[in-house]
Amino acid sequence: MPPPSLWRLPPERQGLLLPDLRVPQAEPAPKPPAAIDLQAYLEAHYARLHRRLERHLGCADLASECLHDAWLRLGERQPRAELSNPDAYVYRVACNLAMDSLRARRRWLGADDAEADADVEVIADGQPGPELIAEARSEVAAVDRAMQRLPRRHQSVLLALRWHEMSRQEVARRHGVSVRKIDTALRQALGGLR
Repeated sequence: MPPPSLWRLPPERQGLLLPDLRVPQAEPAPKPPAAIDLQAYLEAHYARLHRRLERHLGCADLASECLHDAWLRLGERQPRAELSNPDAYVYRVACNLAMDSLRARRRWLGADDAEADADVEVIADGQPGPELIAEARSEVAAVDRAMQRLPRRHQSVLLALRWHEMSRQEVARRHGVSVRKIDTALRQALGGLR
């Protein structure tokens, strides 16, 4: 025999056939977190925030400068609403300050102004400095000493192929030897320069 319909049962008996389907009372909403001291948060997580900002900006000094400015800014005012992620908030403040700083530097350098670009190029000397000149002279002297230690044929082959840009066949004809001997002489000459 089928069970009686719930519509026909009196209310006191309906609970006997079906499980309790009453909606449970909602739990009270969690209390919002207490206001966080963002300057203290930045101090406590400085190393991690600095690494993250340095990767984003590509400059450790700029990251340090922006985190310092962010610390000052966070001390001036607190956010209006409670923060669910203070890490993201502090990082965003530092990023915004970095962008402001870069824009100000660009304006100061006149990157938008073609005339200012020309002035910067005039100010920046494109010639090598004394250190670079001394380094280049030292390298040339080292190559010259290494060349002097090579046998005459190796020197001649190396200069003809690398300096005068002659073909291997031309050098072989000039020296009256096979191309294979020229390849061997070149390999030995390059090995002697190392």
